[in-house]
Amino acid sequence: MYRQVLIGFGIIALAGCQSLPAPETKEPTKLVPSEKKEIKTPSGVVITPYEREEIQRKKMQVVVPQQRSTQQFDDGRKLPAFKKLMQQTQLAYKQGQWNQAEATALQAQRLAPQSTETFLYLALVANKKNQPSNAQALAQRGLSYAQSKAMKKQLWLVILKAAQQQKEQKTIQQAQKALKSL
Repeated sequence: MYRQVLIGFGIIALAGCQSLPAPETKEPTKLVPSEKKEIKTPSGVVITPYEREEIQRKKMQVVVPQQRSTQQFDDGRKLPAFKKLMQQTQLAYKQGQWNQAEATALQAQRLAPQSTETFLYLALVANKKNQPSNAQALAQRGLSYAQSKAMKKQLWLVILKAAQQQKEQKTIQQAQKALKSL
């Protein structure tokens, strides 16, 4: 019984497919070139270029935008909440409250993640907490966002101090070289 039903559906499906109309075929439109140009090469090959009238060759004009001499980006330093947190960080650092200074600098960093000042204070606090490798990493990260020579100098000083604590001669020389060039 199951086999007969299956064969019946197969016949109906086959008959249904044969009753569909054949798809119409369209002939592609032929573009007639205005002039046939043939280029013969010494090897006997004939090159017939295909040119379409709507494609025109024009000389490109390159416009170079004027570059600014100093490029500054908005790193969030202008936010009032950031300014207040950085003042609190500076005050806590001056008073020797390293944990408080670190906590407020981290909060400020959440508001302005690309601010160099937060990296500087976090690196300074790490140095005071006797964590030179952490201080060095934070200062190097801050260097990637530093825009002024003064800020770069302060960060290199932190790197130099951390490298001296770790006795890393290569980093010490690199920091001294960078400080001389600033």
